[in-house]
Amino acid sequence: MQNGRLVLTIASGKTMSVQRRALLIASLGPVLQAIGLTWEALHLLLAHWDTPLTSRHLLYDPAVLLIVVGFFAAAICLPVAIEVARASEGEVEIPVYEVPPSAEPQRGSPRFNRGRASR
Repeated sequence: MQNGRLVLTIASGKTMSVQRRALLIASLGPVLQAIGLTWEALHLLLAHWDTPLTSRHLLYDPAVLLIVVGFFAAAICLPVAIEVARASEGEVEIPVYEVPPSAEPQRGSPRFNRGRASR
């Protein structure tokens, strides 16, 4: 946490640059599509030598559905990645809201006992 804001860090403890963060967001859809295409290609090569490919197969096969999800993820994530790439470091940081110690209810006060049965 820096200056009351949560900063995204990578495993080595360094902060992540805005460009790298935008690249990760933008690559989510194409990565899902690549996994789906690889899965479907392997499935077609291994399982469909004798059986014909049907429209039902294309509608309900998990690999094809993964390709479709990757397409929609790309459609959603690319505009977000463009906004992140254009943003400054301060605009991308996630604010952390902490309750000041004076705002916490004290034991025995009416706010602390609200909703509890009185003894």
